[in-house]
Amino acid sequence: MSTGNLPARLGERPLLPAEFDDALRARLTELDAKAATHAQDKRPKNTRNAYKADWNTWEAFCQQFQVPPTAATSGTLCAFVDYLWHRERRAYSTIDRKLAGVAVTLRLEPYRVVVDPEATRAARKLLKDYRRESEAAEEPARGRGKAPAMRLVDLQRIVALCDTDVFGLRDRAMLLLGFSIAARRAELAGLRLRNIRDDDNGLLVDVRVSKTDPRTVPVPFAANPDICPVRAWKAWQQAAQISDPNLYAFRRVHHSGSVQPQGLTPQRAGDLITAAGLRAGFEELFTGHSVRSGMATEARRKGKDRKAIAAITGHKDGSKVLDGYMQIVDQWDENDNALIGLM
Repeated sequence: MSTGNLPARLGERPLLPAEFDDALRARLTELDAKAATHAQDKRPKNTRNAYKADWNTWEAFCQQFQVPPTAATSGTLCAFVDYLWHRERRAYSTIDRKLAGVAVTLRLEPYRVVVDPEATRAARKLLKDYRRESEAAEEPARGRGKAPAMRLVDLQRIVALCDTDVFGLRDRAMLLLGFSIAARRAELAGLRLRNIRDDDNGLLVDVRVSKTDPRTVPVPFAANPDICPVRAWKAWQQAAQISDPNLYAFRRVHHSGSVQPQGLTPQRAGDLITAAGLRAGFEELFTGHSVRSGMATEARRKGKDRKAIAAITGHKDGSKVLDGYMQIVDQWDENDNALIGLM
């Protein structure tokens, strides 16, 4: 048995990666694969589904170019970017995510392939070059772009036009509670009755199904009863006769008006928000993300502290996404806009 690749004793020089033997490399690869599999299992279902779609795109590309899917080299990844950008006309964010999806999937069983970071960097650099060229040529932006923020005045108009039947009660509760907890559509769809607890001051909403860490949002009664998320939730809960704590909070409703035990899919939750906006006469398409961005934007307009907003949205310190919400508002703040009061 070789002792060259055993852990170094105290005071000895540790081994460098180039000095690892085949047995140690195999053990490290197995540990990497287990860690990647664990991380994959803990990802939200919609993220796993997205990575699965990314892998399907990669396999189709590899088959067309007659290369094995495990050959994620600098050349193949750059060719993949070129293929998606020029042939399939995919959006920048979509291609960037597909690169991540390929790298993540390759680390899992049965591949156990760790993509060289330099290869990924080269592919992303090419993607940035393509985007710069597209912007310089003033080509139309690709993809849907950012979801429009649902401002408070928009929310008031939309919920005012929701019906008073069981369909309208569900949609009103989804919109107002979704706005109050800055929900993504998957977070709304994932809420169960046990996640929404009564409190003397309103509701305590445990957001368990999330892309980020779980969070608990204290939702107070609103001064305006017409847009009160607590009252809207209780009205829907009573109409739907929701009592089983394990059932979903927002459920399917049969066309006859009977509430079904099945919950909504994230896609359906987003579609209901879009449909509510269209019924209210808005031309821009609000999406499931609009209530989330709307809450962050409106809170900033009211002068709420960034940390207080992040506690509700679940953003981390230094989040670029949260920075974007702040910039929308702060560009007209006299302390952040050097032109205000200058002329």
